[in-house]
Amino acid sequence: MSPIDQIAFLWIGDDNYIPTLLVKSINLAYKNRVKIFHLTNFNTKKIEGTSKTVRLNLPKDIMLARLKAYKDFPYNNKLTFFCDADSLFVRELNLFDLKKDIYLIKRSENFTMNHLWPEHYPEFLNKNSIEIMPYLFGGMAFRNGKAFFTELLETCFKLPERFHRWYGDQYSLMINIKKNNYEINFLPIELYLKIVKRIIYHQDFNVLYDNNIKIITFKGSSNKKFIEESYINLVQFYQNKSS
Repeated sequence: MSPIDQIAFLWIGDDNYIPTLLVKSINLAYKNRVKIFHLTNFNTKKIEGTSKTVRLNLPKDIMLARLKAYKDFPYNNKLTFFCDADSLFVRELNLFDLKKDIYLIKRSENFTMNHLWPEHYPEFLNKNSIEIMPYLFGGMAFRNGKAFFTELLETCFKLPERFHRWYGDQYSLMINIKKNNYEINFLPIELYLKIVKRIIYHQDFNVLYDNNIKIITFKGSSNKKFIEESYINLVQFYQNKSS
């Protein structure tokens, strides 16, 4: 019997609907043979279907909270995949096939940064996304990330407070990778974090599954309807697949 994958995500807040769909999709893809860690504070409710709720004393700013949660994750020398909650799993990751200690995902879509949204970021003036934030935070895997995220958190703390609210995770990651000699490996974005911007239908899941695409992400929980409808279609896909 193959080893059990470990997947972790951060979610804080009263409305657990989006992360509940994520967890259901993971258990669907893995037939419940997976460990799922919900990283959160002491007020957020437990999410049904998770293996463990890791409650931590987290900062109020979301960028700092994410970095601290990843720093304080109970690492056990097994590779853990950290993902965003606004995602759905299509297939198993099979993390035991990955033998290195750090895996990141490079950004594929390049665009000019809006330095005035959601606050004024003079650092982004006339810069593009790959230049400023070349690595995505929506999918990454670590065997033991405590030291890595400790340094990342320290870097983010030193940035202006606006980075504690927005962009601080990816911006700090760019700074630290430029500064340090990390041994980093990369996962292909088209397989491990395929970005979608619409409802995914049953026939779409056939194509995604056949092409070994493991995760789709919807770029923000504001796409609640897209995630909900896509999850319903994912369930139908798996039901038809098993019949």
